[in-house]
Formats: sequence, structure tokens, C-alpha cells
Amino acid sequence: MFQLADWRGLSVTFAILLCAAEMTLGLLLLLRLWNRVTAVAVTVFIFGFTILTYLIYTDPYGGIHECGCFGDAIHLSNGATFAKNIFLLAVAGLHLWNVFRQAEHHFDYRQVGVTVGVLVVAFFVPLYAYFYLPPIDFLPYHVGTVMEEESAIHLYDSDLNDVTENVFAAGKPAYMIGIRKKITPEAGGKLAALYKAYREGTINLFAAASRNGITVPGYDDIPVYFMDDVALKSILRTSAGVVAFTAGRCIGGKWNLLYTPYRFEGGYGEELSGERLKRAAFFGVLAVMVVLLFYGRKKIKK
Repeated sequence: MFQLADWRGLSVTFAILLCAAEMTLGLLLLLRLWNRVTAVAVTVFIFGFTILTYLIYTDPYGGIHECGCFGDAIHLSNGATFAKNIFLLAVAGLHLWNVFRQAEHHFDYRQVGVTVGVLVVAFFVPLYAYFYLPPIDFLPYHVGTVMEEESAIHLYDSDLNDVTENVFAAGKPAYMIGIRKKITPEAGGKLAALYKAYREGTINLFAAASRNGITVPGYDDIPVYFMDDVALKSILRTSAGVVAFTAGRCIGGKWNLLYTPYRFEGGYGEELSGERLKRAAFFGVLAVMVVLLFYGRKKIKK
């Protein structure tokens, strides 16, 4: 919308910083730390997004259908998003007025320690999603999805023939290497364990790309099929990763290939329970972090 295509390379960095900033301000509000600074920052933050959503809402070209404030979890029209921000701006302004009419709190050195904990939690969530993929995936093809007729993916060979049934007909666990951008030989090397199982006939292994010219470096005998780019993005939230399918065409697991190499050491096609444990561990660690923050705040009040 603002013709900032040259900044596209920084989009992921900005996304992580934005997520961390929102979580930091939210936790500081809940913990009532740095009240005045936080109240001003929140008001300025929401004011800026109110202007942004107004520009999107009134854009005569309508190039942006929604701002994506809640990702794929909740979809709001541009008008509803702008109205939501107007409401939040009014609440933030009321909170700002209320904070400044109260007596200022004296500085307590323990606030610094709790604030550092807030920053750790705030960056833990987006960085986990970046390296390990989001713990909750609101897209159609999340871990545990059974591929039925209405949600089936389609794979095509170089002649655009639909080869989906042939690919999954082997009756054994299938692993798809999803590639949207060219990967380096170093990244391809992380597939060594999978490739060994493929050569031994334990699993079915193939690559899915959204355009020509993409291969798996060092593994020329791994078949490469083509998939619609939107479908591939819906399956994998990363430019290169691995998706495990059980024999029943259920998505058993997803892994980011470039940043968190998954060590496939057996149990092929049985990763679903492991993925659920990993998700439970994530929320368990997050809950412990938040409890410790509120405990630290309670010590400050005492």
C-alpha cells in the first residue's frame, strides 16, 4: 500500500518485533509496571494503528482486504478493524487520564528484574513460532488434520498430471519436503536421516514446490512435484520444511527445515503424539513464566 517493497526482506524481523512489543505492553499493563510510561506508550501505539487502519479502510484501491490483526484466528473487515481501534483508543485515553491523576509510584529496583522477565516472555512466543513453527496453527492444514476429499492436496508432475493418488498409494508413512524458495546444500544436509529411511524403503519421500527450478540439493533422486502456492503456504508457514503424513493421510507433524533440523530416528508416521507433547510443553513453560512474573509483581507490592 505504501510502496515499501524494498523493505520486504525485513518483514519477518518487523513481525517479531511487533509481536514482542504488543506482548510487552500488554504484560506491563497487567502487572501495573512503569504505569505512566506504559500508559503513554500504549496510547501512542494504538493511535498509530488507528491511523493505519483508517488509511486501509479508506484506500480507494482496496488493495488490502484486512489488516491481519489476529492472523488466521479471527477475520475482521477493514471497517470492523477501524471501529475496534477507535474503541481501544478511547479506552487507552481513559486509562492514560486515570494513571496521571493518581500519585506516582516510587521506583523499586525489583521492577527492573520483572521487566526483564516480561521481555523474555514477549520474545519467547514469536521466536518459538519462527524457529519451531506456531504452536497453534489456525490454517486448514494443522497437525492432526485428516486429508479428506474436501481438504485434499493435489500434486502434479512436470506435465501437470495429477499424481496425488500415486504418491500416497504406497500405504506407508509419507514425508513431504515443502520448498517455496531454493535451499542451500547445508540445509539439504539436514534431510540425511529421512533420505536414508527413504532409500531403505521405510517411508515415502517427495518434495513439493510451487514453481519450476526448485530442487533438493544433494538428493537428485527425490521426486519433485508441484503444488499450488497458496496451498503450500497453507500447509507450511516456512519457506522450507517437512510435513509428515501417516498412512491414513493425517498430518502427523511439521518442522522448519532451515532453522530446527528434525532428527528422524525411527517411529516414522507416529509423530502426532510427540507434536502434541511439544505443544503442551510450550504452553506449560509459558504458563510458568507468566506465574513467575505475577509472583515477582506481588513481591514488589509487599
